[in-house]
Amino acid sequence: METINLIIPGMKSPHCTMAVSGAVKSIGGAMLKKVTPGEAEIELSGSAKAFVVEAIEKAGNTVANK
Repeated sequence: METINLIIPGMKSPHCTMAVSGAVKSIGGAMLKKVTPGEAEIELSGSAKAFVVEAIEKAGNTVANK
């Protein structure tokens, strides 16, 4: 297991938070551990980081630290 912290500058509203949460949940092997405005802590099994970043960006948010 690996834990990553992603900086998501535009994630400030509850709607954005829900979109990011849904995007992370859609990726097998990824679990959202903590979400705060502008940041998400995600636990990964395997090498799913690229898929998580892609899903978050498809949900309309930009990840600053890919």
